Amino acid sequence: MSIIKDIVMSASVAVGNVASRERDRELETTHDDGRPKALGERARQRVQAMVGEGTAKVVVSQTAHLGAKELAKRVSGETLKKVFGALAKRPTVAAGAALFAFDTARDGFRLARGSIDGREFAERMGGNGVGLAGAAGGAWVGSMVGTLAMPVVGTLIGSVLGGVVGGIGGDTFGRRQVRKWMGDDEEDWDDNDEDDEEE
Repeated sequence: MSIIKDIVMSASVAVGNVASRERDRELETTHDDGRPKALGERARQRVQAMVGEGTAKVVVSQTAHLGAKELAKRVSGETLKKVFGALAKRPTVAAGAALFAFDTARDGFRLARGSIDGREFAERMGGNGVGLAGAAGGAWVGSMVGTLAMPVVGTLIGSVLGGVVGGIGGDTFGRRQVRKWMGDDEEDWDDNDEDDEEE
């Protein structure tokens, strides 16, 4: 039962991470000739992007502890061996660490390319870290509540819903905290910088 619980929890963290990062998705709203894309076409594009990213992140979340186990065998430093050994024994924590690295690398590439600035990179990092913690906590609480309501099916549904709610809530809170630390006291409730630039 412990293995199944680890699989469900890790997958729920991944789903929560995908949901919390949805606001950062870069999608084309116009065709190459400048015509705006129809609402249905944009919705289909968004769903395809979410399914593709979600599949990749679920695979990462399910294999992260195996990668940590291999790294624990191969690294030379004693401290790194202990860190990767601990991650190998905790699949949910390993999944969170791998997903954080996945998103940080992608946002680092966007920063280097110039599509986001340093401020937005810092916001995304803060939101991602707190969002992953929120997704893990939400998945755990959701699985407990779901198990009480209906064992097995309730555990699965509760874990996923808790991961999504916790991930989105944590991401939003983390971004706001980073904005405060950076001296931006203005409340930006929609987290959509493109709309703010147009005003």
